[in-house]
Amino acid sequence: MLKYPLIQDTYFLDKMDKKEFKICDSVNSIPRDDWDRVFRDVPEGYAFYKTIEESRLEEFGFFYALLYENGRLILIAPIFTADFNLDIAVEGRLKSAIALIRKVFPSFLIIKTLFCGSPFGENGVIGLDVRIEDEPDVLDRLIAGLRGFAKSKKVRFTIFKDFPQEQTKRLGILEEKGFFRLNSFPSAVNELNFSSFEDYVQSLGASTRKSLRRKIRSAYSQAKIEVRLMGEADSVMEDMYKLYLDTHQQGGTKFERLTKEFFINAIRNMQPNIRVFLYYVNGRLGAFNLCFLYNDLFIDKFIGFDYDISSRHHLYFVSWCHNIEWCINNGVRFYKTGQTDYCAKLRLGSKLLPLHAYLRHDNRLVNILLKFLSLVLKPDNFDADIRGSQDD
Repeated sequence: MLKYPLIQDTYFLDKMDKKEFKICDSVNSIPRDDWDRVFRDVPEGYAFYKTIEESRLEEFGFFYALLYENGRLILIAPIFTADFNLDIAVEGRLKSAIALIRKVFPSFLIIKTLFCGSPFGENGVIGLDVRIEDEPDVLDRLIAGLRGFAKSKKVRFTIFKDFPQEQTKRLGILEEKGFFRLNSFPSAVNELNFSSFEDYVQSLGASTRKSLRRKIRSAYSQAKIEVRLMGEADSVMEDMYKLYLDTHQQGGTKFERLTKEFFINAIRNMQPNIRVFLYYVNGRLGAFNLCFLYNDLFIDKFIGFDYDISSRHHLYFVSWCHNIEWCINNGVRFYKTGQTDYCAKLRLGSKLLPLHAYLRHDNRLVNILLKFLSLVLKPDNFDADIRGSQDD
């Protein structure tokens, strides 16, 4: 369990207009009423960040930037520090070459970074009070405050991580302050304007329909497959976490590795917004989905597979179809599935929502170098599906 000293460091105080910028190291030091007032009904809210803090994620340092005006909290920005691999999107021969270089220079293309956002969030969020009259000024103070905090942590590289396309105008001030913007990994989402699962299947391309029906028919004809909805999963947590680790190891793009405590805490803290689906094949746990539900948004957040049986019984497609049908039957309009495996998701009807990162190094020459380097290392250079979605 993380201990909370509830430190609050003040980085500037403007006595003329009574604005004060602070950093705290725990969501517990922010009154819940203030959080809800500033963020309103944002997905992945207070309980989500509380879960992160309690989960021994030692490669990250979690903090919150707070701006007060006349003693009233008017801005909250979740932030964190971590070592960032600049080659996170790289694939193929270039990735192999970088791995060879790191055998001699372990820190090659790895830089200590201050992020505005969350390593696990669907997208970056900055909570702003609805009463704010001069939003650019408030964001300017956030940028200045983060710069002071980064300096105190001896961090010279800052990233505003994964902000949606519709925030581009609001965050234009970042580019005015020396940040450069680039495409991040987009997020896949299905809009489910269907009255039934069959209507959804009919919306897919002919070859995809045929392939999906064949896989589902094969899965259920070859084994007894049960899908169980769990409100609490403590009894199977060891098995779930093993599946998560196996899947994490198999994945290409990695930014975080969750702890078992994260899953335990999420299931405890995030009710009633959490759903855990367990997929059993002949009585053996073959897969799970840990999902978040917020009004008409269903986020398929984390998944784990037993690869000995999941491929043979098409559990990826079984879980996909189950979740789509569950959403339709429960009146959920949007099914969001994250920032990986774009090829399959596009065939299954997903659209890719653009996300952007804003980056700046304090050294101007290094910042120019990183800007050019980012053009080489950006995700769409290594993923044809992302490039194709941008051309649509």
